[in-house]
Amino acid sequence: MAECAVTGRAVAGRAVIVLAGELGVDTVQHAEQRMRALRREHGEHVVLDLSGLRFLDSAGLSLLLRFYLAAEGRGGSAVLAGPLSGEVLYVLQVTHVDRRLPVHPTLDDALAAPPPPGGGTGVPPSG
Repeated sequence: MAECAVTGRAVAGRAVIVLAGELGVDTVQHAEQRMRALRREHGEHVVLDLSGLRFLDSAGLSLLLRFYLAAEGRGGSAVLAGPLSGEVLYVLQVTHVDRRLPVHPTLDDALAAPPPPGGGTGVPPSG
């Protein structure tokens, strides 16, 4: 059975949420519950660490986008951190999600960058 471990902590005023395993139709409901609880506990500026994610399908992609839009709607922000697996990177690129959500090569890079001003990326979606 597919699993997606979701853990988190506060780092430098941001909620770092780590997703590991497979984020798909079988795991998205549990992952979403954990992600929401961690966001409530650690804040609206979120770094989603996907370095341990091996699989991402449309249900998982939808969760990432909903989470990003919800954070932005509450005055927060959401960015992605890698390094990303080839499969996860491919899904983000082919769907152009990587143009909407900032993707940083490492967690350290994501934490070094200031949160996007005004809660969002400041870049309109393209394509």
